[in-house]
Amino acid sequence: MTREERIARSELVALASHERGRRLLQLSLRGIQESERGLTIGCWVKPNGGVSGCVFQHAYWQGAAEGAFAPASAAKPEIKGFVPAEDFHLVMDAIRALDVLGKRRFLHRRGLRRVLDETTWRDTVERLLVDALADSAPLAERPTALAAK
Repeated sequence: MTREERIARSELVALASHERGRRLLQLSLRGIQESERGLTIGCWVKPNGGVSGCVFQHAYWQGAAEGAFAPASAAKPEIKGFVPAEDFHLVMDAIRALDVLGKRRFLHRRGLRRVLDETTWRDTVERLLVDALADSAPLAERPTALAAK
């Protein structure tokens, strides 16, 4: 695991350690896994448009589908209202860490263009979300070696 992955994982664990942050990451994971939409880095959507979004855009789309967010609103205000104000910095910290990871490891130059290796990015983000949710689960919910047998 690279330094950028460790930092992103740490920020996701910090967010997942709070009830609403955990729910937000669960929405993200379900949205990424179940939707047909692409996963990108950066703010809220790809600069050239389309049906792609970052981790938290996926949380919004999934939350709108499940009734957690108003479907006609924009992602950022909905997520900001979903996570308590004192914890919203955790969302921003996770966004920054994922952006750094994505830009350093998964954006590649092709001539003058930068192209995202979206398949590898998606796999990495899913793994980081699963790990963060597992690492932040209350002790009673964590799998044990005996339970796995």
